[in-house]
Amino acid sequence: MHHYTFTVMKENGLHVRMVATLIAKLKKLFSDPDKLKRVYLLYNGQQVPVINLLAVVSLKIKKGDQVTILFEEPLSSEAFAEIKEILNSNDDYDQEVADRLLMENSMTMEEVLANLPNGVVIVNRENVITYANKEAVRLLGVPLPDLLNRKAEEAVPDSGLNKILKPESAPFSRRKTLKDRTIIASRAPLVYNHEVIGAIILFQDISDVEALSQELNEVKRLQEQLNLVLRTVDDLIGLSDPSGKFVFLNPVFSRLIEEEKLDNDVRSVVGERAWKAAADKRQPTAQIVAFKKNPMYIARLNPTIVDGRFYGSVLTLSRIDDMKVLLEQLEMEKERTKYLELELSKHQFDKAFDMIIGESETIRDALSVANKASKSEATVLITGESGTGKELVAKAIHQASLRKDKPFVRVNCAAIPPSLIESELFGHEKGAFTGAVQTRKGKFELANHGTIFLDEIGDLSLELQAKLLRVLQEREIERVGGYETIRLDVRIIAATHQNLPDMVQKKLFREDLYFRLNVIPVHLPPLRKRRSDIPLLVDYFRVQYNKKLGKSIKYYEDGFIEALMRYNWPGNIRELQNIMERLITLAEGDTLYLKDLPNYIAEPSSVSEMREEGPSLSEFLAQLAPMTMEEYEREIYKQIIQRYPSFNQAAKVLGVTHKTVAAKVRKYGLENLLGKRYQES
Repeated sequence: MHHYTFTVMKENGLHVRMVATLIAKLKKLFSDPDKLKRVYLLYNGQQVPVINLLAVVSLKIKKGDQVTILFEEPLSSEAFAEIKEILNSNDDYDQEVADRLLMENSMTMEEVLANLPNGVVIVNRENVITYANKEAVRLLGVPLPDLLNRKAEEAVPDSGLNKILKPESAPFSRRKTLKDRTIIASRAPLVYNHEVIGAIILFQDISDVEALSQELNEVKRLQEQLNLVLRTVDDLIGLSDPSGKFVFLNPVFSRLIEEEKLDNDVRSVVGERAWKAAADKRQPTAQIVAFKKNPMYIARLNPTIVDGRFYGSVLTLSRIDDMKVLLEQLEMEKERTKYLELELSKHQFDKAFDMIIGESETIRDALSVANKASKSEATVLITGESGTGKELVAKAIHQASLRKDKPFVRVNCAAIPPSLIESELFGHEKGAFTGAVQTRKGKFELANHGTIFLDEIGDLSLELQAKLLRVLQEREIERVGGYETIRLDVRIIAATHQNLPDMVQKKLFREDLYFRLNVIPVHLPPLRKRRSDIPLLVDYFRVQYNKKLGKSIKYYEDGFIEALMRYNWPGNIRELQNIMERLITLAEGDTLYLKDLPNYIAEPSSVSEMREEGPSLSEFLAQLAPMTMEEYEREIYKQIIQRYPSFNQAAKVLGVTHKTVAAKVRKYGLENLLGKRYQES
């Protein structure tokens, strides 16, 4: 190589246009492109091809610096003078050729940047994005028009480019997450003539690398676990190569080989026949092997086949006495499985119970008892607060029983006047009393061979309780005004929201009748004790009322279900059902909103604006703990009518009709608390 040294006298050193001019001149001097490719520029120990414009510019050669150009052949004096003139003169030669070179380099760089596998974003000194390649657009998930000419901090979250634009800044990298991808973001300032003119950020997607790293770590962990298992299990485990030589033996197997002085070969343990079955026929074998110093083992030899190719075998030895223990344990597990299957069957309800919505433990326990009761003829007593679904459970018990094709007759003992209830239950003969113009069958006769459901059994008078006890004992009735005894085959299900044991103590309910009714007790929890079922119930009522009202409600506003779950539901499921019917009836569109809910549910604090001076609701409930169910109900109505200005609002809170509220107020003598502002409308 021939070395020629030049001093650069250009005012701005070897800037881009100057280098382009130099390359244009060299192209004219060397007609052979291959020779031109082997011309190099040497500066400060760095050697780069002269025709590589960017490489030469990147050397940042200044005015007064000396450079050496290396040629394969010596230069003529004319060529040397022309090159020296270019490096010393401030004029640009062959401007058209230089411009073309610059354009080609610019287009090349644009194409390179555009197709880089890494994302590139460039900003100017005002931190405004001037360039973003395709990979950056993909990683950021922002269209190119929305990136360009925008502040970097607006378009690229946590870009950090504003810090890089400071004069003292240095390049730095940081790991971050963009959407679901893991990125290494490298930032660097763009400097020209010792001045920061912009910055660049390079996004390197390392998600696949991280996934691969995690996968390799997982493989390594599994390998370590496998080695640990192989070395710590009681069984003897050996791996062989295709020739039958052992390549791995766990410690217990190694000890046996040493103690028995066996060869390091599968055949020395299981024999030639078993080995040929594995190696030639690719078949697993099992046999009993005996040794001189060790007990008998069960030996299992399995071929190792990968992609149809035989790679060796796996030999395991298990002590025969250990197998006996395992067989005994297996028998025990079979017995345990039978027990668990029996227990599981206890929670598999008859399809009649599908109508009862709920998956909480409290309701499932209650339904489990009811399901078992349905398979018998025993009397059932269902207890629980008003609105918990006692009648629904009674119907399910009937539908799941052998009487499902027979009548199911419901009697609300609280709704029938005391003077008529005996006639309603047992029927009457013609002329038995004024108005009895013909013989009439009672509810018990109508329910013959089926089921009678006595709701609110606690409201029966003591006199009628005695007659009901006779029916339970004798399974026969007499109509009012009649003398004929009528034999019956009726299954009785009773229900009440009252505390019958407490009523028995106060002599308000017959003890013998209570024990006759309470053969199989089923207690239904209040809705506040099974809040996890509220979303299921809400969705069930939504579907039902969509069909009934021709609506298409599909969605709930955020917080809607949560508000329903916070409310205490004194009226239980009946109150929830009434509210859902009202909401869906009045709803417009396909969504139920928080604002559609009553204030006392959506904004519990608003209830305090409607109440008068008195104890808080929690204080009031705490005072009720030692009371009977009837006293509890009286206090409930007493507090409610003082908190709400009309029977209608009180009824909505309780989940009952306003007529029921009015009747309860009269029953408990609370009229004096109503005041002038109270209305029944």
